Amino acid sequence: MMATNKKIYSKGKILYSLLLLIFCCHHSLKAQEKDTIIVQMNNNVFVQGDTVSFEVNLKNYSHVAKTASIQLWIEELKSGKRWKFRYPLVNGYVNPKLIIADSMHNGLYAFNFLLQKTFFKLSGTIKNGDKHDKLINYVMISKTKQTLVDAVTLDEQQSFSLGHLLFQDSAFIIFSRPKQKNNDLLININTPLDSSFVPAAAETRFITIGKTAPVAEKKVAIAESYVFKADSTPYKTILPEVVIKTKMKKMLDDFEKENVSGLFTSPDAIVLDGLESDEIANAPDFYTYLTIKVGGLRLETDNQTGNRSFTWRNQPTEIYINEIRLDPDIPVSINPSDIAMIKIFRPGTSVSAGTGAGGAIAIYTKTGEYRKATNRNYSFYILGYTGLECSWK
Repeated sequence: MMATNKKIYSKGKILYSLLLLIFCCHHSLKAQEKDTIIVQMNNNVFVQGDTVSFEVNLKNYSHVAKTASIQLWIEELKSGKRWKFRYPLVNGYVNPKLIIADSMHNGLYAFNFLLQKTFFKLSGTIKNGDKHDKLINYVMISKTKQTLVDAVTLDEQQSFSLGHLLFQDSAFIIFSRPKQKNNDLLININTPLDSSFVPAAAETRFITIGKTAPVAEKKVAIAESYVFKADSTPYKTILPEVVIKTKMKKMLDDFEKENVSGLFTSPDAIVLDGLESDEIANAPDFYTYLTIKVGGLRLETDNQTGNRSFTWRNQPTEIYINEIRLDPDIPVSINPSDIAMIKIFRPGTSVSAGTGAGGAIAIYTKTGEYRKATNRNYSFYILGYTGLECSWK
């Protein structure tokens, strides 16, 4: 009997040892499954005008969401100047290209690739909501002229979330209550990609710009002593600042210098001031205001949809919000008191390719230091992803 028990004990001990070995091996393998970024670059010495091409792979992307983000922070080692780009990582892979501008200085640069296990999403909360608010509409217009019109459901805390949005460069997003003419929403929003973060994985590579590249030994010594610190200011905040600014004689001129670009700078435009004058702010809506203010401009209303649009000399008049063209079939709600400036371009004036027959109206909203504490907060600039081919300057 004792022998039998001893035999059973021995078998049990062997089984326990095997289970312990399997357990340890399993955890050892799991410990090795760390996020690892693999980077391949087309060269490490460039001159101005060259294209830096790089492939980024996430080795173990199977245990990460199929969509993530790669932040690329480039740092010039001599001056410490930084450039920030970000790319969508789909199925663990992305292959961008950066064209080196002629203005780039010769020198040694560190390419820091940082993994962020989140894709672009936007969350927000209505600060002045009530129990009747079940959803809100939004219009998102990207720099590439893509427009998204939709509604999002609100939870009991008047909060919402828009997930997995993929767009290039930047976009302008406007929220509004259904069937609301004068927008009075007060919203706070947040996007994780614009916030400070701890990278899940990082990889640093070095390149040289200029024909007089440092010798290999010196380059290696600099690279070995380099320590990347992700403690600088994150992306420029998407939340408009609330700063009260005293009225100045040149306020509109300053605003135009900071916010108007390209063909919108035409001196032939009619300029209406919404910063130092209350005339726009006191209007019932900007459609009615412009119809009264601008001779020849006619307001048209679609009987089926109720959408309003302008015509001038029997031709459609284009409307731009912060220099982004609006689709005439999409309703946009902007409170007149939130308008900083309106520029009116007569028929025959072109502000973009293939336009001008019916003129154009460019509406600029109050942002940053030009906002007042009494301004609503329902429209935002948001940053998307860097284009797969863009200029580095």
